[in-house]
Amino acid sequence: MDDTSPLHFESEPQLRSPFLVAAFAGWNDAAQVATHAVETLIDGWNLEPFADIDPEEFYDFSATRPIISLLPDGQRDLEWPENLFFAREIPEAEHDLLLLTGHEPQLRWRTFTDLILEVAERTQAQCLVTLGGLLADVPHTISPRLTGFSSGDEGLPGLQELGLKVSSYEGPTGIVGVLHDAWRLSGRPAISLWGNVPHYISAAPNPQISLALLRRLSIILGVPVPAHPLELQEQAFVTQVNDALAQNPEAQEYVKELETQYVEESPPPSGPELIAELENFLRNRRPDDDDVE
Repeated sequence: MDDTSPLHFESEPQLRSPFLVAAFAGWNDAAQVATHAVETLIDGWNLEPFADIDPEEFYDFSATRPIISLLPDGQRDLEWPENLFFAREIPEAEHDLLLLTGHEPQLRWRTFTDLILEVAERTQAQCLVTLGGLLADVPHTISPRLTGFSSGDEGLPGLQELGLKVSSYEGPTGIVGVLHDAWRLSGRPAISLWGNVPHYISAAPNPQISLALLRRLSIILGVPVPAHPLELQEQAFVTQVNDALAQNPEAQEYVKELETQYVEESPPPSGPELIAELENFLRNRRPDDDDVE
């Protein structure tokens, strides 16, 4: 490979027809549900990246800014937006796994997508699975609602089998839509899973929706995935939301209206000012690591 390419390989894993699972922070990732799901897998399997995409050509750094943090020795560390590839062998399945987690770029989307396809070609990936999150008029008190779409899905579980509604969205798209369009032209199967995030809860990440995404992904892969940390986080998260609601009768009534809407598919109720109060309450009570151990 040309040394000037923004795609860098530390190693090249030898995998068996892997599935590529991708999630991008930004427009495609309401409440960070998609990236949090993939990062849970990376942490649970203790994976190290084997390749990355240099951010220089693809980001407006005044929009997606690098982050400064302090190291234990007091030195400053600068972290640039990352797009990292990970590999996981799954001997008990018919295929292995590629994971991609990163940030939606602002620039050169087609070139960026071509680099992802290059990794897929070099690892002989046979299927693309993307995860996303969108804000919706859904209550947190029901089983999380997921939507999605698929193409060339021979050999994959159907959307109905996964408990997904078929997405009928038309309009502006993000990097997930662009990646799926390029993948479709390759003739390989693909599926996209989108978690519907309750719009009145601003706390992020939302482990309730991330867990729902991972459970569907486990069905697609045909193997268990390390979702236990999310199960613990979900319990703490739902408890905090319910505590907030218990202190605000108007908020409780709004959630009940959403529940009715969900069952009857009636027009969504208008959100009163109480939603802002609930968001502020949750923002100040986000679970920390001690809450979920």
